[in-house]
Amino acid sequence: MAISSNERRALERTRCREALAAHIHLRLGLIVAPNQVRLHPRPEDGYAWSVTEPSKHLLQSSLSDGKIRIYRSICEELGRSLEAVAPETLQSSLLNQEDGVDKPPRRDEEGPRTFTAQIRSLESKNRDLEAELDRTRGGLEESLREVRHLKAETARIQDQLRASESQARDLQAELVYARARVNEAIQVLSKQRVESDKQKGLARICD
Repeated sequence: MAISSNERRALERTRCREALAAHIHLRLGLIVAPNQVRLHPRPEDGYAWSVTEPSKHLLQSSLSDGKIRIYRSICEELGRSLEAVAPETLQSSLLNQEDGVDKPPRRDEEGPRTFTAQIRSLESKNRDLEAELDRTRGGLEESLREVRHLKAETARIQDQLRASESQARDLQAELVYARARVNEAIQVLSKQRVESDKQKGLARICD
């Protein structure tokens, strides 16, 4: 005889509650009756649910009015993206995310099967990488400032060299001009001396 949709829903809900209760006992050692399991537990219940961002929709409704696909998804994600943790652990994790402070994981976060510990470890590594990136960025900015300073100093020295080369060319031109003028003067003086010597020779002959 085929079961009705309500009966199938009730069956899936019972299976889901039993799976959640077993998971709570496995992770925290707490014994919670399946019919007492909550998706939104109170602090005094002794457990809380740590869930990854993509699976947060699984906790939006209560178990009493959920849908079959939600019950099945919860069972599939138990221990993967949905995990029972101590209430203070969840609160500590939220505070650490806000403050950026790393704290050692609690017992319920330890072990290779817990994704909460893995998430916190990845968050810690991410913060370390961000800090290292900030230090690298600071060093790079300092190096860029030094490079800009060296470029400016190089440009200044090149300007001085160009100015010195221009002055040297001007001095060279003046020197060439001065030498030409001196040579002209020497030639004039030589001619005058020769002419003077000729006149003196003629004067001696006439005497």
